[in-house]
Amino acid sequence: MAAITTTLVVGATGATGKHVVLQLLQRKQHVKAVVRSKQRLLDSLDEVAPNASTEFSSSLEIQEASLLDLSDDDLMELTRQCDATVSCLGHNISIQGMFGHPRRLVTDATKRLYNAIEANQSKEAEPKKATKFILMGTVAVPNPNGEDDKRTFGE
Repeated sequence: MAAITTTLVVGATGATGKHVVLQLLQRKQHVKAVVRSKQRLLDSLDEVAPNASTEFSSSLEIQEASLLDLSDDDLMELTRQCDATVSCLGHNISIQGMFGHPRRLVTDATKRLYNAIEANQSKEAEPKKATKFILMGTVAVPNPNGEDDKRTFGE
């Protein structure tokens, strides 16, 4: 059996994030999640797998916050002792979602999370295995089975 790991998941309430969280929990891993709505995450998990939020409650640590509003110290604390960080952040597929605030959500969050992970590793007395950073994105794929109409350059 694999060792228990701790993974931080950001963007956990999204279409991809809820599945990442659930799969980690089903593999008996500890998950930390930063979400704007704890209830939305719990409801999303139960939607995918009934009673998942209750079944896995002891392995799921949820912090309600807007990721970009957290301080650098907060991000360092979140990423401390994590074996991996998975970013499933993205924008809603709308003009407001892609061009409104926060326009650089994924870029800014990635930089800040990376810096927090680096800072934690440089402070450790004994070097440990490198923390993995996984950036997931769908780039607005409305039909993942490949049956999308060919898009024009401007789309």
